[in-house]
Amino acid sequence: MSFRNIIAATFIFAVFFTIWNYSKSREILSACDRPIEYGIGTFDRRFGISYQTFLSALAEAEAILEKPIGKELFMYSPESDELAVNLIYDYRQETTGVLSSLENVVTKDEVAYRTLRSKYVSLKAEYENVKSIYNAQIELFNEKNSDYEQRVKVWNRGKRTSNTELEQLETARLALENEATELKLLETRLNQMVNEINHLVGLLNNLVKSLNLNVEAYNTIGALRGETFVGGVYQITEDVQEINVYEFSNRDKLVKVLAHELGHALGLEHVDDHEAIMYELNEGHTKVLSKTDFAALKTLCKTD
Repeated sequence: MSFRNIIAATFIFAVFFTIWNYSKSREILSACDRPIEYGIGTFDRRFGISYQTFLSALAEAEAILEKPIGKELFMYSPESDELAVNLIYDYRQETTGVLSSLENVVTKDEVAYRTLRSKYVSLKAEYENVKSIYNAQIELFNEKNSDYEQRVKVWNRGKRTSNTELEQLETARLALENEATELKLLETRLNQMVNEINHLVGLLNNLVKSLNLNVEAYNTIGALRGETFVGGVYQITEDVQEINVYEFSNRDKLVKVLAHELGHALGLEHVDDHEAIMYELNEGHTKVLSKTDFAALKTLCKTD
């Protein structure tokens, strides 16, 4: 090997060793040893808030987690691709907007309660009916799809000379595609109903408390995909971290959604405390960590 080749090989090895050593050093850092850098990704202006307002809500959400423990856990860095925070407008916020207008005109009396309760009962019954139809159609679709895949395997193993059979397979494929589209529309309808029901639950529970009615508190029915904290979600896809915010009714709710998802980004899990930031539902009334939150954060950050 020539001297030039040796120098080139040495340089390449040094570069790879530096990268490997850097990545390993990042791996052994505990959750709170360095700030997580984040930037704003998608920002949909249909939410009716300014970019600066969103940033200020993020700063406030950061402080909820940072101040009690006395550490900088997050850092806004516009150029960073470590964590993207996205504001995504879809049916969830659209439903909240419609129901917020209803909330603004509701007077806290028993007539309002009975009206909302009737709407809740009707909508919940409709949801259960649609969900039953959806589940049955999903089961039937899976059976048809399994049968189609088996027919395709048989076709691929055979001589593949029958135009009639090929046309039948194509017809079956197109029918499955149409059914999948219809199922997706039905799923979207179910999700819209879930969000409307959950909002009605909030209104009803508030009325129950204010009127001191002797009835059980209403419970959310849970999202179709198991997303209980539906206002936002933290996810990692192919090593890309992101927080997607889908719904909030006011600035306080936005701050709490952001604080909750930042907590997940840090490594915190849900806690069993209704007033906690890290409770699975956004139903607490304060924007500070509960004792349960604080204990979980101290454990995560390995502080006394």
